[in-house]
Amino acid sequence: RNILTQAISILLGLIALAVLSLLEQSFIYPVGIFLHGLSLLMQALLPVFGSPELAAKTGSNAWLILPGIGSFQPSELSKIGLCMAMAYVLERMKTKKYSLKRGVLYLLLLLLPQLGLILVYEDDLGTGMVVVFMAAVMIFIWGIKLRYVFLIISAGVISVPLLWNFALKSYQQTRILSLLYPNYDTDATYNVTQAKLAIAAGGLSGNRSGDYVHVPVQESDFIFSAVGEYMGLVGTSLLILLAAVFLIRAFYLASKMQRPAYKYMAAGIAAVFAFHYVENICMNLGLMPVTGIPLPFVSQGGTAMLVNFLSLGILMNLSVNRNFELTMER
Repeated sequence: RNILTQAISILLGLIALAVLSLLEQSFIYPVGIFLHGLSLLMQALLPVFGSPELAAKTGSNAWLILPGIGSFQPSELSKIGLCMAMAYVLERMKTKKYSLKRGVLYLLLLLLPQLGLILVYEDDLGTGMVVVFMAAVMIFIWGIKLRYVFLIISAGVISVPLLWNFALKSYQQTRILSLLYPNYDTDATYNVTQAKLAIAAGGLSGNRSGDYVHVPVQESDFIFSAVGEYMGLVGTSLLILLAAVFLIRAFYLASKMQRPAYKYMAAGIAAVFAFHYVENICMNLGLMPVTGIPLPFVSQGGTAMLVNFLSLGILMNLSVNRNFELTMER
């Protein structure tokens, strides 16, 4: 069943990628608004159509049960919808169509409800961190002054004790303490310990002994350990190289876009992919806390796979139209 679900998700993702990549750019804005509104609606339906079983298993009430489809994680869709909606608000601020105060108000109206649903109701800190990082990258590229960046960083550092005592739950605190002090709680670090053992067992070209290390949820959160064990240093290095090339190309595309909205959109999507790649790989290596962030295009997960292809479709649309414009200019 898992293989079938994954195959269907990939097929639907490829279809969505093809449609989005060939879509007229004038439709990009309504598509973004539609995806943002749809993600909010689906998240609002979680109390009625949510999955108590998955919530009990994962600790996050983030899965919606759709008739005939199965489980769907709307917070994954919220990343791309929010990114596209924010891009147009930032463009209007850049071109002075919106005043700074009006633009900031609209950004908060887009961002805060989404974060509230993800962090408070769904209890999904990992996705919340992705959304905050994406928004920060887009705003930085928009042109926030460095003094405000330093002020925000300083406020973040000062608020660490408050966040620790009042925002983080006990299991989240344990994950952070286990990262800083590996022997703090061996039960909490069991998954990471097994993942590192699996990667070490892979050696140069993969474990050929047939005696494989057991890693919980290796098909999703800890998929990088599977790559390490079965393909060794060669496989993991190739995966990291491919991810790096993809991210460099995505940010390069963002730097070359003429229209501000498309620049911010490409940068936001690239930032989401970058956060996922870095967090998942470092999580498997014990360098960052465990957050349940999947590895794009590799981890098992129907919703994540579909959204990955949707995001890639938007990037390809921007790239295709940019190349077409360059050809017409010649």
